[in-house]
Amino acid sequence: MKHTFVSHLFASIVGMVAVLLIVLSFVIVVFWQTDQDEPALGEKEGEYIEPTAYQTADLIEDRLFLGEEEAENEVIFVLDYACPYCKEWVEEIYGQLKDDYIDSGDVKFYILPQVFLSKESLALTEFTEKVAQRYPEQYFDVTNKIYETFEEDHWGSDAYIESLASEFDLNEWEEIELDYDVIRRTRQVTRGLDVEVVPSIYVNGYKIEDMMDYEEIKHLLETTERAKWPSSGESCGQNDDDC
Repeated sequence: MKHTFVSHLFASIVGMVAVLLIVLSFVIVVFWQTDQDEPALGEKEGEYIEPTAYQTADLIEDRLFLGEEEAENEVIFVLDYACPYCKEWVEEIYGQLKDDYIDSGDVKFYILPQVFLSKESLALTEFTEKVAQRYPEQYFDVTNKIYETFEEDHWGSDAYIESLASEFDLNEWEEIELDYDVIRRTRQVTRGLDVEVVPSIYVNGYKIEDMMDYEEIKHLLETTERAKWPSSGESCGQNDDDC
């Protein structure tokens, strides 16, 4: 009898423990699902926050581009010549973009050189902006060469720029006077596009979160449209102090 009583007691305890474990598991699952359904901090349930589409028309007005005039998409590459990550973007992403979208006529590709990092950035930006005005057909060849020779001695120096001008037969570049200041223009681009780092990439006005993620670029090219904002003509001139 004693043996039978102990056996029944043991079986009852095991059964109670099993029931408790089942109930506890159910509570944990319900709590986890409830937690997953809660909106993130700062969001309202059911609210969709539309990503910002930046107004780019003023910043690319009259600028040179690669691609076809009729292209329905726009990609803007904000860079600093002295930025090694910009060189990395050119080497790893630009070639794919060119093959897939620019050469096919689907994208107009712009570059916006900025002055953030060094005196070499300033010298090279002024140089290439003058090249754009006097020798537009060689502009992108020159900018590509700047990155190809990034590791060379005296890169960005006066002697380096003179060697580039000689190589591409740009004999009259120094005669050009820009009608805007490249540092003021940098401030305008920084404000207008909320530039926080270089490189920064914009697809149809939308900023890429991970500039090295080609899939993100492709996704925006395939799911967004270039905004049809007109230019307001509010670019920085040489004598403008409020840029």
